[in-house]
Amino acid sequence: MPILTLPSKAKINVDTLRHYPYSRTLTATQLISLHLLLHKPAPDCESDDAQFGPYISILPRDFGGHPLTWIVHRTLGVGSREEHSLLRLLPPCVLSDLVLLERRFWKDWQAVRVYLDDFPDRSPRHHRIRAQSELILDFVWAWLNVNTRCLYDDLGLDKDNNISLCPVFDFANHAWIQPTMQPLRVARSEISPGRARNADLVCVSCDKGISRDQEATLRYGGHPNRTLFVEYGFTNTITSGELMSGAYPGEVSVHDVVTSLLDSPGETGAFVERTLDTEGYWGDWTMHCSPLPAHASFRLITALRLYHSFPAVAGGRVQSEEEMTAASRDWRETILGFADEMSEENERACKESIGRICEELIERAERGIMDIKEEMRTSSEERYRKVLMTVELLWLEELTVGEAMLLIE
Repeated sequence: MPILTLPSKAKINVDTLRHYPYSRTLTATQLISLHLLLHKPAPDCESDDAQFGPYISILPRDFGGHPLTWIVHRTLGVGSREEHSLLRLLPPCVLSDLVLLERRFWKDWQAVRVYLDDFPDRSPRHHRIRAQSELILDFVWAWLNVNTRCLYDDLGLDKDNNISLCPVFDFANHAWIQPTMQPLRVARSEISPGRARNADLVCVSCDKGISRDQEATLRYGGHPNRTLFVEYGFTNTITSGELMSGAYPGEVSVHDVVTSLLDSPGETGAFVERTLDTEGYWGDWTMHCSPLPAHASFRLITALRLYHSFPAVAGGRVQSEEEMTAASRDWRETILGFADEMSEENERACKESIGRICEELIERAERGIMDIKEEMRTSSEERYRKVLMTVELLWLEELTVGEAMLLIE
């Protein structure tokens, strides 16, 4: 049943911001971030935006607990000891994803900064004489409000522009299981040519409904804690039991470990990487504990099958391009679905590699958890300790998925 309806004109998106003369040259994230930056409230003040000011004024004012803030601080040469320690304590796969997020941020900043001189009398006031780092940190605030709060909204554009900031809706907390509501677009009978299809948004209760005084929650997506932490700055509070039982969809990226494994001497390693890249199987190698039994992703199995299709990998003999091409033909049969596996020997080698990967995951996760506990033991700052507990959950997920995988090997 409907809970509330948000009029299309109340959303902040490429349609409601189309008055910007260069709105078509910026992505939705860049355009909305620019608008928030120009109307960022001064300390203890409200936003001066005539249309969206009341909403902008109640957006979070501080993202000190978000990992993007820590890594941007590091890039700018500022930041606290605690922030630098937190970056050092992150699992490698989480830090890798965070670096990719930072690249997106700087790309958007470079696109937006070009237009700031067009608004000499707008917020951020006197930006020409402000320190560049201060202006960048204001943009961190704007960009994170967009990245953490926008909802997918089909405006009939490409996927990167189908987003909107939706007042009221975006204040719903995330629930990884049994959310109480979901947003739906209200159909429009007429769509103006060349215009975004900006429609009202209605919030409806989920199948189980919502009772009086119950919190209304959304599901941000079926993401592992790694993604939730990097993109939104929080994790689901889970236990090893929920991971082992398959109740929680635990996932670990093993890109760094597998990349090291595939880095064979001579031409073999280059051939493996080139072939995987050409066929679309380079990277995004993961292990999962749900659905049961725990399992490696098809992408990971595919990469290992190719690697172990060359007998010379173990013997150290350098193969010719013709030999490697011939050896990879059976591998392609598994990609196309003509064969379930290459050979018993190949499958056995893949399982052995997965076992070694899991052992490395477990070993480094145990070290990571020990480092977290030592940091907590020496710190009395409560906010810092809470973030450390969040990072510990990231290591717990990596540890438990590795252990679950070993149980089935």
